[in-house]
Formats: sequence, C-alpha cells, structure tokens
Amino acid sequence: MRTILVSPIILAAVAAALPAQLTITDGNMSATTDALSATSQSPRSFDLLADALAVNHAYEHWWYYRVAGDTSESALRLVGTVNEGVVGTTHIDRDFADVDSRGLLRMSLDMDTYSTGPASGVVISRLNVMNISNAPVTFDIFAYTDLDVTGSSGNDSVTGNGSSHVVTDPSGVRIEVRALGNDKSEVGAYPTIRNKLINAVVDDLSDALPPFAGDYTGAFQWQSRTLAPFAQTSFQVLLAVDTAAFAAPVVEYYGVGNGSNGEIQTDALPLQDNANIRQFSLQLVHALPFTEFRIGTSVAPINAFPIVPGIDMWVDPGLMIGLWGGFTDANGFAQESFLIPTSPYLTGFTAYTQGFYVDGAAPNGFVFYTTGLATQIGKL
Repeated sequence: MRTILVSPIILAAVAAALPAQLTITDGNMSATTDALSATSQSPRSFDLLADALAVNHAYEHWWYYRVAGDTSESALRLVGTVNEGVVGTTHIDRDFADVDSRGLLRMSLDMDTYSTGPASGVVISRLNVMNISNAPVTFDIFAYTDLDVTGSSGNDSVTGNGSSHVVTDPSGVRIEVRALGNDKSEVGAYPTIRNKLINAVVDDLSDALPPFAGDYTGAFQWQSRTLAPFAQTSFQVLLAVDTAAFAAPVVEYYGVGNGSNGEIQTDALPLQDNANIRQFSLQLVHALPFTEFRIGTSVAPINAFPIVPGIDMWVDPGLMIGLWGGFTDANGFAQESFLIPTSPYLTGFTAYTQGFYVDGAAPNGFVFYTTGLATQIGKL
C-alpha cells in the first residue's frame, strides 16, 4: 500500500496532484526534482538552472541507501507513507515515514536553493536519517549526480578531490558538487556509476577521483554509519553554480530522542546575506496536537546531560539563547522564527536546538524529547 500525505503547513503551496515534480526557485536559480517512483531504482531526473536563459545544467540527482546485510543498494521510492511539498518558493521537503516499509529508518530529503547573482547560486540537497527501530541499525548512504553543463554531455572537464567535484565544459560555466563528511567517492562516465547503484548486487564506490574528462557522473558514499534507536543524523551535498560557496550553511542532526514521535527541523538555509536581513525558522513537527511544547536553543551542544530525570538534554542549558514555548496546533506543529542580521561576523556561528512536548505516552511518562539540531550560518 502506498499513500502520500501533504503536511498542512505546505498544503497551500502544492497545486498539482501528487506524485509530481517539485520545483524551487530564488532569482534565476531553479531546481526541479522528478516525481517519485514506486518501483524504479533509477535516479530521479533533475533540472539545475541558474540564468535568465533557463539553460539546464543537470540530468539526474538522487539518494540511495543500503542496510547492513542487504543484497543491493536501494533508491528512495514511493513506498509507504510519503509527505512532500514545497515550502514558500525555496525549500523542498520529502518525508519518508518508514523507508521501504521495513520498520528501520525514517528519512527526509530537503532541498534548498539560493541565488548569488544573475547567473550563479547554490542548491543544497540534504538527507536526514532516523532509526525508528528498537535496535541499532548500520547502513550506507549514497548521493548520485549527473551533470550536463550548458545542456551538453561528453565534453566535461572535472577537477577536485574525494569530497569536491568541480565540473566545467568549453562554455566556462563552473559547477561544484561538494559533499560534507563523506568516506568514499567516484567519478566516471555515464552510466558506470548509475549502474552500480541500480543493479542487484552490493557495490561500493571505487574512489576513482578527478581529474576526469568526458560525460561526468559522480557519487559520494557515507560508509557503515550506525544509529542507536531513535538517533538521527544528516548527509549533505552542495551544488554551486559559478560561486565559490566558501562557507557552506550546515543543518545537521545529532544525538538520540526518546521516540520517533516529534522532530526538530528547519525549512530554510542558515545563510548570511550581508545585503538583507533573513528570517530563519526552527520547527517542532509530528508532535501531539494541542499540547504544551518547548523549543530550546543554545550556543553549545551537550552530551545527553540529565538536567531533569528522564530527559536527555542535547543543548547546553548553561549557554541558552532562549527557551520558547506554547501549545502545538491541530497538526502537532510549532515554530519559532529568528532574524539573521547583516553583520558579517555571524558567518560560521553554530546554534544547537532541541524540542520537547508533553505526552503521557512518552517512555518517561511525561514528555517526548527530540534529538539535537545544529545549524551553522554559511556565506556564499
């Protein structure tokens, strides 16, 4: 059985029947990811536009996973309950409540775009993974990208290293595909890497790195990551078109909650823009409706500090920026918003956030708490 639900906070932004392509834009920057498939393991088609001429620089981009003991890699697909839509114009949210209905992992795929000029900008593709089972789960994650710079293939020139593939062609347009914290990488001509991810056997990336000339495809692998029950972590790939993106904005989960009910998240890039004050929001989702909540933000993390018996704190209570509260809405949703000022000194600043809400069904008998969420302000 397959169902798609659209969160009430994004329902107004979704006009087409689902499943569907999803598009985000900021200035001339635009990214479109294809509709989900229930059966195909193939990567989803992907458009990457950065100028007024709407020249498409991409062909495919998608995420794969492999749990220890699996006989092959698997694509994120339309299996089980999927929540998807566009928030505003710049954020895509695809939530896989129980990936492949295995009772092991919940994943959310977030994409954000930001323009840095008339023909430049970034797209950030981030996969958040939570262990929803009652035992540790070990898995690998793969992010695959096929670029056709200026709409052409076969004439790419690639430089870089194991975490950064810088792709250009005779047009001079430069696109960097950068991963954060990956373990392995591979660059190769279409369809060699693609075939590794969609075939019926286990494949790891070969670490065949740049330089490369030809029809670029590339992938990154995060290898043998283990999550404890209700722990959460993140994986990120940045695609930068004709911009240095020297300080990437980072959104990264850490720590362990006391259940899969309730999650802290953001739907915007924590990005420094010296020309404009930018709004940044932190949200509590999947909580109990009409219940009391708290969202705490600190300038430092802490490792499961038991300030209250039965609650593990993942933010340092002695260095709090603030503790906000109230009641969730009918959908178990709450939000706190902040303004990032134009001061350049905020670049690289990291804040740490955790959510809490009252629920007698929680394992401790009174409150659910989330993992921690680190958000580092970047500058493009």
